[in-house]
Amino acid sequence: MECLYGCDRSKKQRTYLDDSRRSVTAVDDCQELLPNLTADQKCILEETWGIVQSDISKVGVVLFMRLFEKCPNVQDLFVPLRGLSSEELRNSDRLREHGMRVMGIIEKCVARLHRPDQLEKLLLDLGQKHVYYNVKPDYIDLFGPQLQLAIKPAIGDRWTSEVEEAWSAFLNFISHIIKNAMTF
Repeated sequence: MECLYGCDRSKKQRTYLDDSRRSVTAVDDCQELLPNLTADQKCILEETWGIVQSDISKVGVVLFMRLFEKCPNVQDLFVPLRGLSSEELRNSDRLREHGMRVMGIIEKCVARLHRPDQLEKLLLDLGQKHVYYNVKPDYIDLFGPQLQLAIKPAIGDRWTSEVEEAWSAFLNFISHIIKNAMTF
């Protein structure tokens, strides 16, 4: 199938599942559950991420505002943000900074779509850091849907069912690796 978004196809097209049969037991045990990103989905992710970047700071804030609204006890994990009202959160430099750090991680993930070993290492390290922050593995599942809802307006009329499928598969993949690192 031809790439609908005009991305550069000269890069080596590899999927994570093809290249991950190494020493990461937590991942190897659950391979059937990992979404297999197609070349077209990777292309869609790269193209739409380019659109999201134009409003990246806002997307990061919206992500956490939605996350805290959906699951208020997650806000308590962020000591500087504990007890802040929605209005205070919306104007918080700390929230904006953290949102930008998270968006930076997503940017790194998109940049590593064709380098699965590097993507895996990034996500495993991130999962281990979140254990230190006392994040429950179940909280990781909240992230993907809220990020999708935060980026959808930034993508605007380019948001299609194919774009939604690509982001859903990608974010499920990210969550899966992070959670495995947290429970290993």
